[in-house]
Amino acid sequence: MRRLLLLLVLAMALSAGVALRAQPAYWVALNFRVTFNADGTAVVDAKLHPFTVDGRSLLENKEVEASIRNQTMQTLSYILLMFSDNPRLLRFSVLTQMEKRYGEYVLCDVAGTGRMTQFQGAYVFSVKVYLNTSNYIRVLNDSVFEVKLRDSFTSTDPRSWIDVLEVRFNGTEPLGVSWEPLFAHGPAVRERDRLLWMNFNEQEAPDVYTFILRVPGLRYVGEPPEVTAVISGATLEDSVLRVKVSNTGSSSGYVYVYVRGGTEQARKIYLFSREEKEVVFPYVASREVTVELYSGSKLLDAKNVTAAETAQLPAFKRLNLYGAVVVVIAVFVASLFAFIILRKKELEKKNT
Repeated sequence: MRRLLLLLVLAMALSAGVALRAQPAYWVALNFRVTFNADGTAVVDAKLHPFTVDGRSLLENKEVEASIRNQTMQTLSYILLMFSDNPRLLRFSVLTQMEKRYGEYVLCDVAGTGRMTQFQGAYVFSVKVYLNTSNYIRVLNDSVFEVKLRDSFTSTDPRSWIDVLEVRFNGTEPLGVSWEPLFAHGPAVRERDRLLWMNFNEQEAPDVYTFILRVPGLRYVGEPPEVTAVISGATLEDSVLRVKVSNTGSSSGYVYVYVRGGTEQARKIYLFSREEKEVVFPYVASREVTVELYSGSKLLDAKNVTAAETAQLPAFKRLNLYGAVVVVIAVFVASLFAFIILRKKELEKKNT
């Protein structure tokens, strides 16, 4: 059940037989609330509520509270993975760390029966994410953007999913909403400035939530580069393009090699610091192409590559070569014919 943070703690005792004070076995219900703001940020509130296996709240249990407060890094990771497959490129700020709020509530299908139980109160971990650093955003026009939220649980484990996702629009205008896969369920609640998904199983839960938003204050600057790199060499011969790429910096990361001209092709490769790699495109039909090197959204380098000329023999040498081949074939045929005749005569002598 993916509403949980996979936290099940059992009572234990020392092997010498000295009894310990048992910490109760419990689950943690987890809901996400994402608010898209007019300034181009998204505030994500992760709301957690612990409860026993029989559905009793443990919000006031001090030992459980201490355990939950130690899960901040894991919760932060889940939040950032909603906005990027490379969270270290995201700009974000942590607003609150597991703040106990009695005015919040958390929904959870405790018994797995398809009915949500509402728990009052929650530990809230809040993060502000700057959308212009997300690689899940696409510019449609000056102030309209396609923004995707990925189910960070599904992305790390296909058997897991977000149980409850609430999306709010604060000064932003939703122009469209969709989800992947198409057979997944849409929002159970649709309001002008609020959508609410309640996913009871893996099939119902979308893997990706897509929003078309008008965001007045968002200025998209593109995905920042991970590395500095150059095209250190490129050759095109017999329709095979070979491109050498060198990381010239101290950081490691991904680069993209694009081939423009004719059929466009691309490769994504990982370069360690100061590493050089060769990328091979086995079939390039055009005799002249442009090779571009990107990291993030930044063009790092570009080169025009022309196919190498195949060396041609002069006409008289080609004629001499063809004549030599004909002579060799003629000699071979004559030798074979003579051998057959001699062999036939030998057989006739033996028979007489």
